Amino acid sequence: HASSAGVTTDFPDDALYALCDANRLEQVIVNLISNALDAMAEHASPTVDISCAAKGSMVRLDVRDHGAGLSAEALSRLFEPFFTTKEAGVGLGLGLAISAGIVSDFGGTLAGANHPDGGAVFTLEIPLATE
Repeated sequence: HASSAGVTTDFPDDALYALCDANRLEQVIVNLISNALDAMAEHASPTVDISCAAKGSMVRLDVRDHGAGLSAEALSRLFEPFFTTKEAGVGLGLGLAISAGIVSDFGGTLAGANHPDGGAVFTLEIPLATE
C-alpha cells in the first residue's frame, strides 16, 4: 500500500444502526477498503471515498476507489472463490467471496461496479435496525 492514503466520508448526521454482527461487518469493510487501496497501488495520493445512508429499510454503504476500474471479466467473477486480479501469491481471491457470504447472512447484498466518474465502487446494503 502507499505510505498514506486519503479518505473522504459522507455519513448522515444521525447514526444508523444495522442488524448484523459488528465484528463480521468490520471484516467486510476492512476487506473493501484494503481492495480499494490495492486498486490504487500505483497512485501517488490514493483516496478512498466512503459514504453511508439509509435507503428505505436498508443501510447502504459505498466504498469507492479511484483506480483503473473493473474489467468485464472481473465484474462477472467478483464474488467467485479463488478469482483474483492480484499477482500470484498476493491474494487468495477469497475476500469478496467471504464478504458476500457474510452480507448475505445479514439479509443484505454486496455488489461491485465501475463508478461513472472512474474507479470501482462496492455497495453493501444490510437491513436497518428500527430500534
